[in-house]
Amino acid sequence: MAYIASIGFVILVWIVIVSLNERYNLLSCDRFPSDLAKGFAYVWLLGFMILLAFMVTASALAKPTPSMLRDLSFVQVFTMQAILFVFLIGWWLASGRPPLREFLNIRHEKPAEVVAIGLSVGVGGWIITIVMALLVALLLQALGAFEQPPEPPAMIGWLANLALWKKALIILSAMSVEEFFFRSFLQKRIGLIASTALFALAHFAYGNPLLLIGVTVISLVIGFTFYRTKNVVPGIIAHGVFDAIQLFVIVPLAVKMIGGVGG
Repeated sequence: MAYIASIGFVILVWIVIVSLNERYNLLSCDRFPSDLAKGFAYVWLLGFMILLAFMVTASALAKPTPSMLRDLSFVQVFTMQAILFVFLIGWWLASGRPPLREFLNIRHEKPAEVVAIGLSVGVGGWIITIVMALLVALLLQALGAFEQPPEPPAMIGWLANLALWKKALIILSAMSVEEFFFRSFLQKRIGLIASTALFALAHFAYGNPLLLIGVTVISLVIGFTFYRTKNVVPGIIAHGVFDAIQLFVIVPLAVKMIGGVGG
């Protein structure tokens, strides 16, 4: 039933997107070379949305356990990024193969300034995220929503035990592919709020409400940076800085303090 509901919902969203594009040119940044190419793009988008709905629902119904994570191959970690990457290639082809810099919103003017913006947004975004998560935790605790903070998911312990080079590959994959999709593609077409909601939904496997709040906050910060700069590069750098702080510093410390989350 859950799968039917989620797939039915994304089909409804797809119908709305197609209708808005046909009536109001929602996808105005795309220049489809023909009606056939546009039709392919619509079908490509529907298949992609249904696949994501299935994956998110599966994650919600079966949260990763320590035993499941022990059987997880490292390659499987990149499944979501691979799907996003393939989708972007298909959409790029359907939209007439525009210049990649235009399609992905890559601007290379003033590289020192771009790097400085990315680093400051990454560090500042991490501080804002931590503060917001703590405030929400204190508020929920004061309201009696939970007596103690929810137990960290098993995925945290699994990530903490990865080799440094594996953590680095995860960061490089997430900072590039996710920013190209959620910012260069999605935010440019449906806006900051909707793309942030989908970004949080894509990380639903974390299962921890405080972690999801953190994901939402940092997505808003990076998304606002993209809105102001019209350049995906600062967001890529900020995303990398944020994830590096989490994976190389915060996660190992947290696991050490609570005695090895996720066994």
